[in-house]
Amino acid sequence: MAKTLTIADAEQELTKATGTLTALKAKILDKGPGSVTAEELGEAVHAVEHAKLTVEHAGQQAQAEADRQRQQHLAELKAEILDQAGDVDTALDAMQQIETAAAVLIAACAGRQRNITQWTAALRQAGVPRYEAGGKIRTHADGRTYGPATELTDEHAGMGWSDAGMGRSDAVHVDGRRLAHLSPGLVIAAALERAARTAGYGVRYLHPAIEVHSTDRAAIDNPEAWLRTRY
Repeated sequence: MAKTLTIADAEQELTKATGTLTALKAKILDKGPGSVTAEELGEAVHAVEHAKLTVEHAGQQAQAEADRQRQQHLAELKAEILDQAGDVDTALDAMQQIETAAAVLIAACAGRQRNITQWTAALRQAGVPRYEAGGKIRTHADGRTYGPATELTDEHAGMGWSDAGMGRSDAVHVDGRRLAHLSPGLVIAAALERAARTAGYGVRYLHPAIEVHSTDRAAIDNPEAWLRTRY
């Protein structure tokens, strides 16, 4: 198998052959045509032409090797991209899970906001008193007491109601649970911020399509405890 020269080796051979040809031409001019035979001059000319072709061949071989390496690099890069990009089915499934979960939260919270007003009215009509755990009980001059119930009793089936106040909505109290108005956006925003934290990114990665404005850090830091006091 013929040895493939590097471009540097081929160019060195061309320089050598060109030098030989130049020297022969100079010798003819200096000492006359009899100093160099036609065969010697012809061989020198052919050697230069051969060296030029060798340089061209080496360049083509180097380019072919560069192209091969580039294709190999692109193939490796493509495999890396496809491996790390994930697949459409996984993304679609996750998107559908978010859609389903958000629909559950929106329906539950929106439905609750309608129901609390109806439940509060029904409890009042049934004679269930307003409930306030830390409320003050006052006494009329005739000895009758008035004010909110401070405990949920069996007399009223463990239920009570409370009016909206500073930072809180109307609520219905059932067996220790406080059922109040709850914005589904607040719950979803907290969930999205927790999701971004779990993934190792900030909520800025949801911009510009979604701007998360979480107003209650407790909902993000401990959603279970937060929900149990409101839901």
